[in-house]
Amino acid sequence: MLKLCQLSDLTIGKGRLLKAGDHHLILVRTNNDSVRLYLNRCPHLGIPLAWQDSQLMSPDGSAFQCSSHGALFAPENGFCTSGPCAGDQLWSFMCQIKEASVFMDETELPDLPAGY
Repeated sequence: MLKLCQLSDLTIGKGRLLKAGDHHLILVRTNNDSVRLYLNRCPHLGIPLAWQDSQLMSPDGSAFQCSSHGALFAPENGFCTSGPCAGDQLWSFMCQIKEASVFMDETELPDLPAGY
């Protein structure tokens, strides 16, 4: 198991970018005891949604927003709700909370080119 961060490092509803090996990921705390983990990769263009935490959320803070073409993704399930990839979704991974830390099984990471 790979430790990603402390649960207390995450703000409910706000995405956080992090790196696991060569993969860029999005971690979001959806409530007090639930965390979702996604690949930071737009399903439409195959590029990262954002390069910095400050660019990840939509202006109203309710969705992840692709910095290239504005597609919106729901943090709670990764579904695209607006934009050219509407109906598609972000690639998600299982993560676990143990002893106030967030972990993932790094064997779940897909074989992708470095930088995703």
